[in-house]
Amino acid sequence: MPKKLNNIWKQHLNIGNSYTVENSTKLANDLAKITLKDNYRLITLDIKDLYVNIPIHETIQTARSQLLKHNDRTFTDQLCSLLEATLNQNYFTYQNQIYRPTKRVAMGSPISGLVAEILLQSLERTHIKPLLDTKRIILYTRHVDDILIIYDAAQINLDTITHYANSINSNIELNRTPENNNRVNFLDLTIIRNTPQLEINVFRKSTTTDTTNYLSNHPQEHKLAAYRFVINRMHNLPLNKNRREHGCKPSYR
Repeated sequence: MPKKLNNIWKQHLNIGNSYTVENSTKLANDLAKITLKDNYRLITLDIKDLYVNIPIHETIQTARSQLLKHNDRTFTDQLCSLLEATLNQNYFTYQNQIYRPTKRVAMGSPISGLVAEILLQSLERTHIKPLLDTKRIILYTRHVDDILIIYDAAQINLDTITHYANSINSNIELNRTPENNNRVNFLDLTIIRNTPQLEINVFRKSTTTDTTNYLSNHPQEHKLAAYRFVINRMHNLPLNKNRREHGCKPSYR
């Protein structure tokens, strides 16, 4: 039911994607085109426990308003009733007991991503767009629960951004990570503020080994896929010559 309902909602609800990033490769190429000023700074925000903090009633009301723009009231009421029934069937078991949260959506449900986007994009249109219009924030982009911001430190400071972000909705809490040594990590990228341009590098977690044993008992196509991934990333990301030659090389043994 959630999968079928998710497809129906996508057909009739155009929530847009003005503030969401399609993938890290497109983001990297867009960032490389930005001209920086000396007072521009970077920050990333992480939405804490996104799915388990989505308020169902508020989100359904937001979805209803969006649906009514392009659909009649009868159809809208039916679709919202189905959505509410689906979201309220959020049962789980723990130590042989059955529980049902009152305000949360299920992680892993086919419709949870759409529900989160309905709420977040509504909040972004209302609260983020004014900051972008005044140029206090130069860039705002989000991938699910990860947010990247470029802001003008001459007009707004880090504490103000954090306080404002956490005051938008009582259910949404954000943790901030300011730039360190002129750089932040976002998705699989390291973004470096090197005025007047942003430089891009590949981000690797400290636990990353980048090691593929070619003699391991894996299908040949899996091993070749690892090579193709690294080569495609090397060609598609706007890396400088040194990073292109050395920054994308995994270890093979």
